[in-house]
Amino acid sequence: FLIEMVTMNAEGSTKPPPGPPPLSLSQTENGALSMAPLSTVVNAATDSLYQDLYNLVYSDVKIVSVAKQNTNNAGGDGNASSAEDKLNATVGAPSNPNDALLETRKAKMANLSFAQRRHELTRRIVQHTKSVAHCYALTAASLPESHSSLQYQKLLKSSASLSPMSSSNAAKIHEPPPRLGSSVQVSSDALQFVKSGWISQDEAQDALYFHHDELWKARGHCHDVLGALCVLGGGDKGGGFWPDFPTDVALAVDPYGVSKEKSYSPSELKARLASAIRRKLVLGEVGSNRSNNEGKELTSQLPWRIVFEQGGGSIRLTYGSPRTVSTAEALRQRTVAKDDEGEDCEINLQQYPMEARLSVLSEDANASWKLLSLHVRCSPKTGESDHQLGMNKKQMFDLHRIGERAMIVEEAICRKANEAMKNTTTTTESKDENAMEIDGEKPAETASSPLIPRPLLRLFEVTHAFSLSLQLEMLSSQAEALRRGAWGGAARVSGAKETLVDGIAVSPAYFFDSQNGAVHESNTNNSAPIAVMAVHFWHCDDRYGSPRVGDIICSDEVTTNNGKVDSSSMRGAGPGLRHDDNFLPASDQKGKERLSLCIRAVPMVGLVVSLSGSDAENDRTTESHHLKRNVNKLLSSIQNPFQLSMSDALLAATVLCAERRCHAVVDALNRTKASHLPSWIHLEVECGSITVAGSISYQHFSSKTRPATVLFRLACDSRSGRFVPTFHRSISILRRLACNDPSTSDIQLVSNAALASARQAKGHIFTKKVGERESTGRSVRDAFVALSRSMDTLGRKCGVGGLWNESDVLSSKSLREKSIDQSVDQTWASLITCSGIAAVFGVAGIALKIASGVDPVIDMAGGAIIDDETNANLIRVPPLSVPLHQKIVEKRVKEGDGEMKTKSELQSELFAVSAKATTQSLELVCFDVLTTMKSASSIPMRVKYASINQLEGTESAELDTARPTKRAKLSSESSCQHILLEVEHATQWIDAVLGL
Repeated sequence: FLIEMVTMNAEGSTKPPPGPPPLSLSQTENGALSMAPLSTVVNAATDSLYQDLYNLVYSDVKIVSVAKQNTNNAGGDGNASSAEDKLNATVGAPSNPNDALLETRKAKMANLSFAQRRHELTRRIVQHTKSVAHCYALTAASLPESHSSLQYQKLLKSSASLSPMSSSNAAKIHEPPPRLGSSVQVSSDALQFVKSGWISQDEAQDALYFHHDELWKARGHCHDVLGALCVLGGGDKGGGFWPDFPTDVALAVDPYGVSKEKSYSPSELKARLASAIRRKLVLGEVGSNRSNNEGKELTSQLPWRIVFEQGGGSIRLTYGSPRTVSTAEALRQRTVAKDDEGEDCEINLQQYPMEARLSVLSEDANASWKLLSLHVRCSPKTGESDHQLGMNKKQMFDLHRIGERAMIVEEAICRKANEAMKNTTTTTESKDENAMEIDGEKPAETASSPLIPRPLLRLFEVTHAFSLSLQLEMLSSQAEALRRGAWGGAARVSGAKETLVDGIAVSPAYFFDSQNGAVHESNTNNSAPIAVMAVHFWHCDDRYGSPRVGDIICSDEVTTNNGKVDSSSMRGAGPGLRHDDNFLPASDQKGKERLSLCIRAVPMVGLVVSLSGSDAENDRTTESHHLKRNVNKLLSSIQNPFQLSMSDALLAATVLCAERRCHAVVDALNRTKASHLPSWIHLEVECGSITVAGSISYQHFSSKTRPATVLFRLACDSRSGRFVPTFHRSISILRRLACNDPSTSDIQLVSNAALASARQAKGHIFTKKVGERESTGRSVRDAFVALSRSMDTLGRKCGVGGLWNESDVLSSKSLREKSIDQSVDQTWASLITCSGIAAVFGVAGIALKIASGVDPVIDMAGGAIIDDETNANLIRVPPLSVPLHQKIVEKRVKEGDGEMKTKSELQSELFAVSAKATTQSLELVCFDVLTTMKSASSIPMRVKYASINQLEGTESAELDTARPTKRAKLSSESSCQHILLEVEHATQWIDAVLGL
């Protein structure tokens, strides 16, 4: 540094020494400089130096080197690379050496060569030298009188003696150098002051923007902006809406004061304004829509509903169905309007999803529309949350600017096109006239139709697109809340993958630009969605293709589906590929192996709802009131902006899919084949559940042919899509047995208590005896659990019926049918067994109680009867019995020590009922059973049994007589009878058997 100063003095330079280069500084949120204590900087530099010294001696050091680039070709021969490859490698090489690829590795200093060690030591010495110099400079600059500052003053004095300078410069030289800390603090305060000034300016500008709507409402008429400012600012009287409005602001610019309109009377001004607005409507797009093509069908009609406001000074555009509000502000506005005008203004209590107010501020023929206000409203259903997605005033102002900009651009484009067309027409006519004058002919008249701008349509497009995106975001947030709440599933970890069981998956809202909005190539620009979201629920077997997603159309609307893509062109692109028509991006795989509820936002159309399995041609929504009600509920929950509810929509969608899945399963079970369903089983679909009915016959008892009896139902769960068996409330025994309720069987309850006591007495080493039979409750529960599992497997393979997106056109359908047939074979056996159990513990259980007057006993008959070939078709469940005769029998038993001991046993004679369930019939049979019990806690042992082959009584004819009955709860199309009607015939059969 001294050498450079001496050299500069020798050359006769009068300039002071150059200062250090500027440093990049960082600021905090309030604009102040980000500073750190000097001790922190010194400690950091010292720690870094000691850490490097330790690594050089004891540990590994990081070595940074340039990565070697492989310029060889694919074959590995570097000499065989072509000239084009070398040129590309040269062009692709970094122009700056600092941009080269670097690699980092670790090694010990002892393992490096002498040159590498010298390089690493030199690099670290240079690095820490800079850090030490930096710390020295900071420390010296922070002192009021330091050695460096004194040396700097001496150099300045020596340079001043060599070259004469002004007195002002000399005075500046002798000034003491300022401290670094004070300079930094002054700079920080200055930056903070500038930042606070910027924030204040932004807040003032935002406040002016946000009060834009109130400013326009305060006007007396369209040009009274000055009066509105005075009212809102307080004026001379004070007390306006803006109490902080500056009082010294001079609002002197008033175009209305020097305009021609000031000479008009108020009535003439209103008449002229109304006339300008009507002329704008008639000569604009409203009039063109009425007279376009002389009655031909229009391609794009104006969707707004246009209403003239009172006085005709502005128009009001509304869209959608209104809602009536009863807030305090709305009631106050209606009261004020009623007092001023003497009429009841009900319009103040109505809010529309989209509403705009426009006017015209000039009588010029080319005057454009002026957007006064624009409102977009949507709200969730009562009880739902909007997840803080309501519009704030900043968003409302931005939407107002975008809408107004779209209208201005539309009118400017059409105006420019009309001027160009007019110039072209004038040039052509002049040429034709010259040519006609030469030939002596009269020129023909040419008429050109000017382009009519459609600013109101452009305003609707902008507003409608924003409204759809806002509704879709709100529905997506509600779906995410449902996924994290009641509709979420438990996590199941399989290997390294974690999946959700019985829960929903949500594909959030995806927004597309104008070019990539159409996901499928066959889409047109009119039907391309701007956004799409989906909720995936229920598992589905889509190995051979996924269920086709179709639009849901309300029954009141015309069944046209112009906005939906023909998905027939998307089938059969190749085996092993999965094709969906849910408009989601290809990267979204959340809908794999699931059913989907898709919602897409289509411009000029609205929110279109699609559901897996929906088919407009073969839809069953018109067959029952139950489906119509849920379709309307699904559409209203999504398409009504004031009733947005994803929970109601998801529940309605699951109800529709449950109905379709039940129909698909019943169709698969009733499919004609060699091993078809038994003729005595009858299946029906009723409100999302499968009714299992059976024709019951009785042993050695002649009866007339009766309708099938409803035994139980398989309801489809809305949350998981699984089938759950349900029973009539009168069959209390079967309902508790299906849940394996211990209180159903007193014998099993006492036996379990004794078994627990024995285990506790023997130190938990007591084991169950080999051959000990299971309880009736466990057998019944296992049977119905097996039926539920087989029905679930069949339901996943059948999907929801309808059409499929086949992954392979040639083989997918046949493979799916083969897989369904395999599941059907397993389901038939479970259906036959469960039907027999329901007949015994349902119909026969109630009949035994009526005939004998006592409750039937569970587990009293000594287990299932399976030891006789004649009874091979009996169900593998212990029969249901009632005691006829009981006595205590004493027996002499020889003990192990040779002594004789007397033991008492309870001997019971029982009347037991079981069922034979085969592919030919379902027959109830009865037995005479003799059992013994050694103790109160022991399980009854069956000594002998015999089938009752003759009747003691005869069939009564009273059952055929007419009696008043209740109105059936089933639909009119059902051919099944209630279970209580069959109980009468079962009771008559038991009376005939017992001779009662």
